[in-house]
Amino acid sequence: MKADVNDLCTELETAAEKLAQAKDAEAAKDACILELEAKMAAQASVTGKHRLSSPSSSKATSSADSGGGPPGSVSYYKHQEFPTPTAHQWGGSSATLLHKVARRAKSGGKDESGLGRFSWIKIRGRDIRQQESQTDGPLAGPLDLVVVSAYRPNKEGTNAGSVWNYQRNYWLSKGVTMDPRDKLTLDLVDLIKQWKTEGCKILLGLDANEDVSYNSPSSFRQEMRSAGLTEAILRRHQGPYPATTQSWTTDTPIDGIFVTDGVRVTAGGYLDFQQYFKSDHRGLWIDIDLEATLGAPPVTSPSFQPRRLTLADGRSVDRYIKAAEAGYRHCRLPQRLTQLAEDILVQDGYLTANQQDQFNTIHCQAYEIRQKAERNCRKVSMRKVHWSPQMQQKWDRLHLYQLLILGYKQVRTSSRKVRRLLKKTGLTNAWKLSEADLQAKWYLEHQDYKEAKRKRAHQWRLEHLEIQSAAVQRAKKGNIKAPTRRT
Repeated sequence: MKADVNDLCTELETAAEKLAQAKDAEAAKDACILELEAKMAAQASVTGKHRLSSPSSSKATSSADSGGGPPGSVSYYKHQEFPTPTAHQWGGSSATLLHKVARRAKSGGKDESGLGRFSWIKIRGRDIRQQESQTDGPLAGPLDLVVVSAYRPNKEGTNAGSVWNYQRNYWLSKGVTMDPRDKLTLDLVDLIKQWKTEGCKILLGLDANEDVSYNSPSSFRQEMRSAGLTEAILRRHQGPYPATTQSWTTDTPIDGIFVTDGVRVTAGGYLDFQQYFKSDHRGLWIDIDLEATLGAPPVTSPSFQPRRLTLADGRSVDRYIKAAEAGYRHCRLPQRLTQLAEDILVQDGYLTANQQDQFNTIHCQAYEIRQKAERNCRKVSMRKVHWSPQMQQKWDRLHLYQLLILGYKQVRTSSRKVRRLLKKTGLTNAWKLSEADLQAKWYLEHQDYKEAKRKRAHQWRLEHLEIQSAAVQRAKKGNIKAPTRRT
């Protein structure tokens, strides 16, 4: 009997340990997800500009599609659809937009041959008119940006299962005797010409399997230059250039990002091998001024955005602190930062590249947690009601009743403001009403205000703007002073 009890206790202890490990694993999973999102945010977006990382060396198996992408993203991907001699076939392409850029996605497409040679996404730009001075003229077309990801097979080899040999056999079955590498180049050039005819700008990232810094007449770089595209990274930096794949023994860049003249590139370069992702290729990146590339947005009057977190409001401060502390605990930021500090102390203050990435990730997560805490610490309702003289009148009456009720409750108010509102609203005898009457008046006025805000505020605003516009036109014709009332 004693042995059975001991066995039962041992089983309970084991089950408790497994339950604790499962909880720790779930918390670690959540923290890892947030950490990955923070890394993606740091790579994919910068203030005022957007980083478009072109997956030049992305490779997918022929047996499956890795679907979709992170939440809030737009992806188009294509792999080889036909059966192959081997279970694993290199090739495939993928184009993905993240965060704010994903909201501008207009359309996309893939290689129609079924070989998975390229994928593309079109980003919506601003419509421009033939003449800037003619606001009613016909549209000349949108300033769209097409982002293309492509894979160009390696040169002819002895391996019967290579991508080149497979595509060669496929095109021969279709009656095409052209080299698969030249066929891809020709198809890309035809698409580029079509997009340029539509007024689009082009950004092409690909694994060319050829020295993209080579300038011979038959080189891929020269073919792209004839189509109006230049290599964005090589154009900004002078050689020598690093090898972009570990399989090449020479310092030869075989991956590139090509852009048309309308794409304004502000920075670009190469990542280290195995940095941010596991691949035998380097990551290539460029920063572009997206607003200048897609067309400047229409000029609007700047709007004041109030800070939700203010020290004068103690309740919002308390909510901010509680939310920030909860976010820190959820992501285990104090423990991770303490562990990192101890490791650096053991290393006499030296930071490795991995530790620098850890610190940057913790910093990004802490910043996002504080931003989210500030967004939720206080509600702000400014600029949510269409202004018009009619709505202002209703608000003045409502505000007057509020001030008079506060006076009955011994709350300090401005007597000057009360006198001005009495005169402005015409309710000169409102100060003689009892508190109960004021409460009833306020309730009725508040119901009327909500009804007007929901049903008539927008129409009143349009009518007010029309009146102001007509008054300005009359002032111009009659050479009189235009109205300067609030609009």
